[in-house]
Amino acid sequence: MNNDCMVEIVDLRKRFGHHEVLKGINLKVKPSEVLVIVGPSGSGKSTMLRCVNGLEHASGGHIYVEGIDVTDHKADINTIRQKVGIVFQSFNLFPHLTTLRNVTLAPLKVRKSNSGEAEEKAMRLLDRVGLKDKAHAYPAHLSGGQQQRVAIARALAMDPDLMLFDEVTSALDPELVSEVLDVMKDLAREGMTMMVVTHEMGFAKEVGDRLIFMDDGVIVEEGPPEDIFTNPRSPRAVDFFSKILSHL
Repeated sequence: MNNDCMVEIVDLRKRFGHHEVLKGINLKVKPSEVLVIVGPSGSGKSTMLRCVNGLEHASGGHIYVEGIDVTDHKADINTIRQKVGIVFQSFNLFPHLTTLRNVTLAPLKVRKSNSGEAEEKAMRLLDRVGLKDKAHAYPAHLSGGQQQRVAIARALAMDPDLMLFDEVTSALDPELVSEVLDVMKDLAREGMTMMVVTHEMGFAKEVGDRLIFMDDGVIVEEGPPEDIFTNPRSPRAVDFFSKILSHL
């Protein structure tokens, strides 16, 4: 394990039955780095993120997060998940709880935080994502973009050292995408370590420190986003980016 890494993935493999989704991933993520992960559907991007957070169990290899081996069956996965926030494509908010309660729930239940402190912190986070005025609204009364920003605030309430974003804008109407990306850009500027699966190439180019292109369970290319966009080397990457970037 390299102590200079926030995340180190070593020969990660994942099978679902006889289908091998990840075929030996090797990857390092430095503190405060924004790693953007792109590739076609079914390439293993989301599965890799879910393995980092322990939501999927690796079939082989190792994943170290701040020196802790996530793949070790003796590891305290709940402690690891407190360090690693994850936001999904679907918002997964509790519909019967207000925005404020959605954000305070984990600190109260997991961290056993004081209710007054948890609420004060939640209000700061809601203000940070531009939703302080929606603290007492229920998810059904929020737009998709607003719900996704609440989901980000909820993840941040546990003070994670690493944030994972899994295609968080893909379910949103186009006009709502920018409000979520703006929150993510702010996090990047503040030095949050981030692994971001996305099809938003403008975001990747503006914010990403490094980009990896995955296909068929392997990393095909990696490097600065601008370099890969303008000069992809593999035929598969050339084909992918010619289709994706033509729509920008």
